[in-house]
Amino acid sequence: MKNENLIKLSLENMSKEPEIHLTHFEKLLDVILSFYLYKAEKGDGGYTNERLYFINLLTQKFMLHGFAIKKLISGITLESPSQNLKIPILDPFSIYSIQRTMIETYLVQNYISNISLEEDLLNARFEIWMRYGLLKRGDNFVIAEAKKVLESDKENIKNLEQTIKSRKFFKNLPDEKKSNFLKSYNSEWKFIFDNTKFYPVSWKRLLEEAGINPFICEETYNFLSWHSHSQSISILQLKDMWENDYDKESIRSSIKQLNMYLAFMISDIVLSNDNFRIAYNSLNKDYKEIIDFNNVTFRSIKYSIE
Repeated sequence: MKNENLIKLSLENMSKEPEIHLTHFEKLLDVILSFYLYKAEKGDGGYTNERLYFINLLTQKFMLHGFAIKKLISGITLESPSQNLKIPILDPFSIYSIQRTMIETYLVQNYISNISLEEDLLNARFEIWMRYGLLKRGDNFVIAEAKKVLESDKENIKNLEQTIKSRKFFKNLPDEKKSNFLKSYNSEWKFIFDNTKFYPVSWKRLLEEAGINPFICEETYNFLSWHSHSQSISILQLKDMWENDYDKESIRSSIKQLNMYLAFMISDIVLSNDNFRIAYNSLNKDYKEIIDFNNVTFRSIKYSIE
C-alpha cells in the first residue's frame, strides 16, 4: 500500500463522520457477499472436509448479522395503531447485541481456521466444538422427528469422541491430564493446548489468539458484555442515549469497530481457502486496501493478504 493511501485510510479511520465508516462497512459487507456469489457462479459448493464447510456456515452467519445491522443503522419505528402514532428512533442497543454476536461468530471461525496452527490441531478444535454443541442440544424431546435427531446426535458424539482421542494433542497429554480433559470438555469447548497441558480459556483469550491488538480486545469485549447482559451501566446509558446525539455517536463507534472484524474475517477466509483468494484477486484496489489497512493496523503484517 502506498504511503499516501495509508495516510488517507488512517485519517478516515479517525474521522468523526459516520458516513465515512458506513461507506467502509458497506464495501466490506459487499466483499463477503461477492465471495459467495462468485462461488455460486463457478458452481463450487464443495469442501474438502467438514471443518471447512462449517467455517463457510459461520461466515454466512456473520454476514447475515452484518446485513441486519445495516438495516438497523437508519433506525426503527415505534408504532401504536391504537394511538395512531409512529415514532422514528435510533436503536444502538440492538446493534450492540448483534455486534457482540458477530464478534463471537468471528472468534469461533478463527478458532478453527487459525493459520498459525497445524491442521491436526484445527481439526481437533473443530471436533471438540462440534461435540459440545451436540451434547448441549439436550434430550428433552417428545416429537418423533426430534427423537430421531437425538439418536443421530448420540452416534455423532460417539464418533467425534473416538476421533478426538486419536488427535496428536490428546496423545501428548499424560494419563491424568487425559482424564481431566475428558471431564472438562463436557462443560467447555474453548481450549488452548500446550504440549502436555491444556487450558480452558475465555472469549478474551480468543481475541488475543486471533492476533488482535490487546487494547482493542479489552475495550471491545468489556463494552459489549455490559449491553448484551443488561449490566447497570447499560441501563444508565439508556437514560441518556437520546441526548446530545449520543445515539448517533454510539452507532458510528459500533460501525467503526465492526469494520475491523469484517476485514479480519475476510483475511481469515481468504488465507485458508484458495477459492476465496481467487475471488479476492478480482476485487477493486480500494476494497483491498481497506481490508489490508485494518488487518495490518489492528493485527499484524502476517494477516495481510497482499
